[in-house]
Amino acid sequence: MTQQTDTGRPLLRSRRDVIAGAIFLVIAAAFAWQATSYDMGRMIRMGPGFIPIVLAIMLGALAIGVMLVRSDPGEHETGRPIPWRGIALVSFALILFGAYGRVLGLVPVVFLATLVTALASRRNSIIAAFGIAVALSALCYVIFKLGLGVVLPTIGPVFGPFEIL
Repeated sequence: MTQQTDTGRPLLRSRRDVIAGAIFLVIAAAFAWQATSYDMGRMIRMGPGFIPIVLAIMLGALAIGVMLVRSDPGEHETGRPIPWRGIALVSFALILFGAYGRVLGLVPVVFLATLVTALASRRNSIIAAFGIAVALSALCYVIFKLGLGVVLPTIGPVFGPFEIL
């Protein structure tokens, strides 16, 4: 029996959803393949390959779900503009974090990357973006420096006498 909408139209698989799911599935497979080169460890003492494999499996399950779910053809918006601002700012934030993490330190680089990412949404004001950046910087400090003891300096050498390891 074919699934139908309230109006009686049959639910179809969107071609865009199938393509997006296939892309996710390829990415998940690549991550899983790369993760097999690391030691998996055991459940009680996980190795460096355990979390990447679990995340790859989760992404693969999501990909299969996206590909299999049927949707109402009228539900998808067409002609919506591509959010270039968001794409550019989020990409810039990732590059900023990767390139300047050790120089700036954990707290400043998380603050800047979060601020730039929060400004990617037109719904966030500058004040809201600053609030999000402060909160996430504090949370990352507590989790990664105090909780996990990450070796990234808290405040990096670029700040000279204010450097905090």
